[in-house]
Amino acid sequence: MRKIALQLYTVRETLKKDFIGTLAQVAQIGYAGVELAGDMGGHSARELRRLLDDLGIRMVSGHVGMDALGRGLEKLLEDYVTLGARYVGVAWMPESYRSEAGWLRAGRLMEQAALQAQKHGLVFHYHNHAFEFERLPNGKYGFDQLFDNTDPALLKSQLDVYWVKKGGEDPVAYIKKLSGRVPLIHLKDMSADPSHTFEIVGEGILDFDAIFAAGDAGGVDWYIVEQDKCPKGELESARRSYQNIVARGWLG
Repeated sequence: MRKIALQLYTVRETLKKDFIGTLAQVAQIGYAGVELAGDMGGHSARELRRLLDDLGIRMVSGHVGMDALGRGLEKLLEDYVTLGARYVGVAWMPESYRSEAGWLRAGRLMEQAALQAQKHGLVFHYHNHAFEFERLPNGKYGFDQLFDNTDPALLKSQLDVYWVKKGGEDPVAYIKKLSGRVPLIHLKDMSADPSHTFEIVGEGILDFDAIFAAGDAGGVDWYIVEQDKCPKGELESARRSYQNIVARGWLG
């Protein structure tokens, strides 16, 4: 059976109103895990771990900023170990790094962070958006500049299939290209209308049969549902995405 988690950024406004109650509803929907977007709702890592254990869900992963690498990273890594996470990574690349040399510099910083993470038993990853698929002066995508020049044993990809598609590329091709290097996939769907905005998983145009097949073949550990904007409200969008995964047989 595939392991399906929810990125808590999906329900960020609902969490602000009732952090514990929202986590309970996420567990009730059926998600086996969650990914932290940085905010622990005012709880310590130890307190949040107890809450998650009581609800029977795992903390899968979490995100840190580039500004945290090498400065304050140790405490964050310790928190993620306490939370029971297996993965941690960067989810946004500041514009100052989006050049040929900048992507190489970012790669070196993330490799150093990955070595630090490994000492805690954590795997380090980078989560893409669409700007990584803009051409650099050397003709390469920023995404390829990063992953072609970093150690596959250190830096992994948390591939966001929506953003790969939004960037003009085929997510399945990139899952296959990075086979063995994609332990986490972000699941979000794309609307069929010209805006190609965010859609509930299973209600858009992305080919999730092919995505899951390629992910399984490439060694994906967790599939994580995320919606940057929720067309049916936060919890309802999270619920319908999970229900569609079950109904389409994508739970495995």
